Amino acid sequence: MLRQLWTLTRGQRRPLGVALLLTLTAAGVGVGQPLAAKGVVDAVTAHRPLLFPCAVLVLLLLAQALIGACATFLLERTGERFVLGMRTGLISHLLRVRMDAFDRLRVGDLMARASADVVVLREALTHVSVQIATNLCVALGSVVAMFVLDPLLMLLILGVLLGCGLVINRLSAEIGRSSTALQSAVGAISAGLERALSALRTVRANRAEQREIDHLDGLAHRAYDAAVRSARLTAVVAPTAQLAINAAFILVLLFGTARVDQGALSLGALVAMLLYASQLTGPVTELMEGIASVNRAKGSAERVQEVYTLPVEDSAPAGPAAPAAPGRAAGPGPATVPPLRPPDGATGPAPALELRDLRFGYSRDAPVLRGLDLTVPPNALVALVGPSGAGKSTTFALINRFYEPWSGSLRIDGQPAADLGLAQWRSRIGWVEQDCPILHGTLRDNLRYAAPDSTDERLWQMLDLVNLTEKVDRLPDGLDSEVGERGVRLSSGERQRIAIARAVLARPRLLLMDEPTAHLDPANEAALTVNLHKLREECALLVIAHRMSTIEAADSVVMLSGGTASATGTYAELLRGHPDFRQLSGQRQR
Repeated sequence: MLRQLWTLTRGQRRPLGVALLLTLTAAGVGVGQPLAAKGVVDAVTAHRPLLFPCAVLVLLLLAQALIGACATFLLERTGERFVLGMRTGLISHLLRVRMDAFDRLRVGDLMARASADVVVLREALTHVSVQIATNLCVALGSVVAMFVLDPLLMLLILGVLLGCGLVINRLSAEIGRSSTALQSAVGAISAGLERALSALRTVRANRAEQREIDHLDGLAHRAYDAAVRSARLTAVVAPTAQLAINAAFILVLLFGTARVDQGALSLGALVAMLLYASQLTGPVTELMEGIASVNRAKGSAERVQEVYTLPVEDSAPAGPAAPAAPGRAAGPGPATVPPLRPPDGATGPAPALELRDLRFGYSRDAPVLRGLDLTVPPNALVALVGPSGAGKSTTFALINRFYEPWSGSLRIDGQPAADLGLAQWRSRIGWVEQDCPILHGTLRDNLRYAAPDSTDERLWQMLDLVNLTEKVDRLPDGLDSEVGERGVRLSSGERQRIAIARAVLARPRLLLMDEPTAHLDPANEAALTVNLHKLREECALLVIAHRMSTIEAADSVVMLSGGTASATGTYAELLRGHPDFRQLSGQRQR
């Protein structure tokens, strides 16, 4: 557990070490105070001057207070820096986790790891770990001083403390197991709540409120049981430590008085022994509680470490990219775009997109694509059609390089995927998703998401392209109007049109559209069909199409079946020569 904490302290070890050193210094000054008190008592009994021993005692008290205050501030600041570093590190890592790993996780649980688990680790690192080190040093210093004053009496006390330590060590191991169960339950609650709240309208429409409440109640009771078990064990730690200290104090009082009576111990030494025994109360109790707290943080440390073991996307290109050409002068967009070049042995402009013998599946025993070949010429509109499960969405996921294919090649503008980093590759692609996610914020924020430097003039051009100008004009705050969580203040058709405008605003070389007319009324569908041809002036389009208006408007139609392109041609050609396409077209029209 301590090794895990040490791994997580990277970047904060120096200030943490300084804080620990100051804390130990303050503790060391405190250890010297009983000896200074002994000097005062011995001076009184021997009728010696009290000025010097009293001055030493006062200076030690002031020094401990000052050094302790500095140590506390530095420790708190280090703790906040640790939280900042952990949260930013987790956020950066999570947003770069590979999609195949992310698909197996629950968002709510990941959010709990970046919030609740980090706070638990902060306490374990900045307070508990330093507390353990400090109190251990204070306890050892007190024990050594007591051993010097009276070895026989100290051996009796040491036996009591060792017995107490064995009991608490056993309890701490059980506390660690309970803590792991607790943090897992808390993560499950966050995931379950995120699941229900993100689909609250669906929950209410299906009258499932009580089922979701019962499910979350069950998770909450599981967390409660783990927390109570941990609290029950923790509650035993402090009384056990206190019992050991009280026993040690009584031993010092009884046996020390007897040894003073025998002349084997001075009165000043007995006072110092009693002060040390009293001084042991706090450090030993806190030491035992600190060990228990570190074990409680074990679950959080493991959960945070699990996040860092998740594989992340490698944005660096595997080979040298082709030299970049100046970007378009008209309007904002990518700073540079690669020059068009034909594939080896060909003449003329390279295809905007070229897929060759693409094979992929989400599990090795269930391939989705089985050798897909697909070409999108420059400034062309290609419709991708096929029955459900044919691999259309998977093809889009591979084009976006959310997943790596098992075999085959991808090229954009003639450049292989291996020659471009992920950021370079994706900067050339726009994507309009079928569910059209809209982020919390303003219309302006959403439109400029992929092109943050776009001017308002360019934004209005895009709104006009998707027939939203009048709608935005009527809003009280115009482009600065809030869209609500997940765009709840917009209709489904408006969300889809904003998603299209957002994608086109970044001036992609290839625009992927997953059924762009799915949520549009007939008037807006007809307007968008016309605008698709306008979009071809800026980029090539590959559209997953279910509406016949989109399929008929395409320059070329590719039909997917069984993970391959079973037919390619114009709408008229496929309608004449491909029975499966005729059947699919009849279903679409109905």
